[in-house]
Amino acid sequence: MARSPCRPKHRGELLDTDVLIVGAGPTGLMLANQLARRGLRPRIIDRHAGPARETRALGVHARTLEIYSHLGVVDRALDLGKKGTGANVWARGKHTGRIPLGSAGAKITPYPFILVLGQDDNEKILAERLRDWDVAVEWNTELIGLDQHADHASATLKTADGSLRTIDAAWVAGCDGAHSAVRELNAIGFPGAPYEHVFYVADVEMTGSMVPDEVNIYLWRAGFHLFFAMRGTDHWRIVGIVPEALRDREDLGFDDVVPSIQGESRTPFAFRTCTWFSTYRIHHRSAERFRDRRCFVLGDAAHIHSPVGAQGMNTGLQDAYNLAWKLALVVAGKAPDSLLDTYAEERMPVAQRLLDTTDRAFRLVVSDSWAAGILRTHVLARVAALAMGNERIQRFAFLTVSQTGIHYRGQ
Repeated sequence: MARSPCRPKHRGELLDTDVLIVGAGPTGLMLANQLARRGLRPRIIDRHAGPARETRALGVHARTLEIYSHLGVVDRALDLGKKGTGANVWARGKHTGRIPLGSAGAKITPYPFILVLGQDDNEKILAERLRDWDVAVEWNTELIGLDQHADHASATLKTADGSLRTIDAAWVAGCDGAHSAVRELNAIGFPGAPYEHVFYVADVEMTGSMVPDEVNIYLWRAGFHLFFAMRGTDHWRIVGIVPEALRDREDLGFDDVVPSIQGESRTPFAFRTCTWFSTYRIHHRSAERFRDRRCFVLGDAAHIHSPVGAQGMNTGLQDAYNLAWKLALVVAGKAPDSLLDTYAEERMPVAQRLLDTTDRAFRLVVSDSWAAGILRTHVLARVAALAMGNERIQRFAFLTVSQTGIHYRGQ
């Protein structure tokens, strides 16, 4: 690839890299690709031994697919994923409505659907593309120290054998998740709190009342379950809430939550196998600032929120897309450093709106109260069904969920 000239740091010396990217998840890989395709020299590190093998995020929306198209990887994503052209709502064992993603977004984007594609496969696609730019992830490499100077930042890295080295970068991007070293080393606050509920995710082979090849949302008086159709025969990924009586169990397994999945369904689900089961807690937090001089935070390092609408991974990928072209112009000397301030100015309101809307929706969907249960299964399901019969509401919902409606003019 074409290499950009290194910017001088002092006394005629050259920097080790234009941009040090900390974290090789989807956000970091997207940023590295977008920088490399514009001729920069990114360096990407990760403290883990290799890519994640099992991941929770799995919905890829239209705006992300448009970015994938620009990057030349959308066909690969479509081959690996499964298109979901609709989302079905179930309540009290009955099918109460369908959200037609295909017709709602057909005039908005070439990708009027949600692509069910695991975070691990997204990382695989982006890592393969990154190698085309002659850039590879440096695994087992941890950021443990960071000093900022007027014209560069010095990062202290620790490798698997315990050895330390210092590299100099013009800019540093923290794509290193909820426990971001970049954020913590810059003393950037991360206010928020965890939700009280414990969630689980399971990959299963099963049959039941689900509408094939689409997303199915089951609303119970005691919670909810999401069913995502995956590639393969009768392959589904289930996301749900661990029943309150089981939240403190350390040996919890899939069989323990099956009764809650059956819920109020009038047609029993039949489970054949479960190949993966994991529990986790969810936080809602946002960084106090997205930039600190020569450092930035993106993705989960900047904002984490509920899984409502499958927005998290997509938002991080778009953080990276927004920052990359600005960094490229600044490093090339074609724009002033002040251009980089617009990254935070544009992306922080997006993150805050996302936190506010998903938090309100999430609290309603997961509330344990009797009143919330009635609201979920009677009122919410009926309102959603009626609303989705209106084309204008369908279009608005698609623009919101797919993130194709995001713009920065006046925020």
